[in-house]
Amino acid sequence: MAEKKDRQLNYELLRIFAMLMIVCLHYLSKGGFLGVPAREQISVSGYAAWLIEAFCLVAVNVYVLISGYFGGVSETKDVLKRPLKIWKQVIFYSVTIGAIAIITGMYRHDMHQTFVGFSTSLQRLDMYQIFTYLFPTVTEHYWFATSYIILCFFMPFLDKGADAFDQKSFLKLLGGFLLLFSVAKTVIPMQLAWDKYGYDAFWFVTLYLTGAYIRRFGIAFLGSRARALWLYAGSVLLIFASFLVIRKIFFATGSLSAFISYAYTYNHLLCYLGAVGLFMAFDGRFDKRTGRLERIRKPLLLVSGATFGVYLIHEHVNIRYLWVEWFRCADWVGAPLPRFLGHMAVTVLTVYGVCTLIELLRQKVGALFIRKR
Repeated sequence: MAEKKDRQLNYELLRIFAMLMIVCLHYLSKGGFLGVPAREQISVSGYAAWLIEAFCLVAVNVYVLISGYFGGVSETKDVLKRPLKIWKQVIFYSVTIGAIAIITGMYRHDMHQTFVGFSTSLQRLDMYQIFTYLFPTVTEHYWFATSYIILCFFMPFLDKGADAFDQKSFLKLLGGFLLLFSVAKTVIPMQLAWDKYGYDAFWFVTLYLTGAYIRRFGIAFLGSRARALWLYAGSVLLIFASFLVIRKIFFATGSLSAFISYAYTYNHLLCYLGAVGLFMAFDGRFDKRTGRLERIRKPLLLVSGATFGVYLIHEHVNIRYLWVEWFRCADWVGAPLPRFLGHMAVTVLTVYGVCTLIELLRQKVGALFIRKR
């Protein structure tokens, strides 16, 4: 979410890939493809879904790493510019799609129901839904937007602090955050009271500081794209391996059922390392032929600038379960692997493309309105 003058095309491309991964995550979870890991039988497509989930899980962390890498605001007078800009975009889609849902009857009674057993029948509109539309931030209509806006208010302090610390002090600070919010939950086999699975602003602060550290000092160990990709792939495969091992232990002993998919959380150390690896793989220093991206600079910036809109549209409370119904995802659960992968590719690309066009139209109309004023 940096200004265009600061944008580096390699990271704009990463932003697009990350949002594609996020749509994949929602396809798998809300489409019912992950199933119930404690059940004994999982199809080949089911295992593939859990593997793809592991590869895409790092996407949310990557988004915040990008913000930390580019920093928050350059001047004190701009401290409210970013959170207000994000809030206006969030409230626009929350209210607009909500109004359309009320007019057409496409609203749901229970905002927090899971896909399994979700009723598609129309229900009575209640005040909770109205408040969800009007106050999307405080009601966590979009959890990412809520945590990110909170992070935005800390950015001026985090930027000043990041610039003031020397490398050794910065490492100690970052290590303390990681120890508290990632390492502890990774190594202690129990639910910690403060563990929010990475959905909270405290974890976003940790990621933001990581991005700031990479900007200032880099990571010597990840001095090549190959090493960065190995870190990403290795972390992802270990996440999937932990799923397989703990699941096997569960069926042998009947214990640890709650920890089968425990590594599939944003603040798990493996997910954090995987995100850092993927982020570093897009480091511009590794690109010997940057001219290829320069040739498509304008469309690349156009598409990357619409990524947050893609999230706000397809994750609206009235849309998030409807689009998986529109694409009849439930009919493809347990399908042969090639058919499952084909359906996922078509669905994800279609959702991403349509939402991108809607967001670009919103930007265009908004620009014309401001110009006329």
